[in-house]
Amino acid sequence: MLSDSCARVHGDNGLGQIVMQRATVEAIALASRSGAGWVSVAGSSHCGALAYFGLQIADAGMIGWVFSHVDSMVLPFGARSPFCGTNPVCITAPREAAGAGRLPSGALCLDMATSKVPWNTIANAALEHVPIESGWAVDAEGRDTTDAHRVSALYPFGGYKGSGLGLMIDVLCATLSDAPIGPDIPAMYGDLAEPRQLGGLVGAIDVGRFVPLERFHRRVADLIQRWTALPPSEPGGRVLFPGQPELEHRERRLREGIPLGKHLLAELAELAHRHGIDPLFD
Repeated sequence: MLSDSCARVHGDNGLGQIVMQRATVEAIALASRSGAGWVSVAGSSHCGALAYFGLQIADAGMIGWVFSHVDSMVLPFGARSPFCGTNPVCITAPREAAGAGRLPSGALCLDMATSKVPWNTIANAALEHVPIESGWAVDAEGRDTTDAHRVSALYPFGGYKGSGLGLMIDVLCATLSDAPIGPDIPAMYGDLAEPRQLGGLVGAIDVGRFVPLERFHRRVADLIQRWTALPPSEPGGRVLFPGQPELEHRERRLREGIPLGKHLLAELAELAHRHGIDPLFD
């Protein structure tokens, strides 16, 4: 711990999910004591979806901020070569009290990459041999491409706005933890034995230090009700709050299962055969 509200977690080049989980727990503990907690992360690796950590902060009755960065994948606005990664940001806010051991139902959760699409969208399209949308990415010559196999870099969302946000996330993740910046980070799909050296930043703000948590819940619930009641731009459409699509997808997946592409299934079967374990599917 650096102070009553600041700490640093070094992951010793371990699994990013475990490192970011530790940082999340520390941020919540700091905020519980001092009202706000900020934890800089160093020596980490890919941690997966940031919402997993941000929603834990919301579950504690706090506003959560989670940032991570990655190696160069995204074109700066006006450039032909990538610099920053997809550099996601997650901001969460509790909507209502949650029972112990479960995430808050309907918590506001903005979790997004600063590229037009996440890199895994491109990787999945390449694996399944399907085209991507025009305007998502460029090839090695900097030309627009719809061939996922030829993608060299992604466009930022919102032009210069997403580009600038991605750079500032690199500042938060790299300079506070003394981690490398985008172009100097080892490639995610390069030498798998080489440590990624990723940085990150996790923040928690104790809502109760400003207003009673119950009042905050009521105001957020009212905000969402008014937001979703707005007339849709398209007939039959809906106005959704941040995190609502993911909540609805989760409920549907729990009922119906998770669809997987046929090429991914074949890859999983090949891995099972190679390592002498029972396949997931016959």
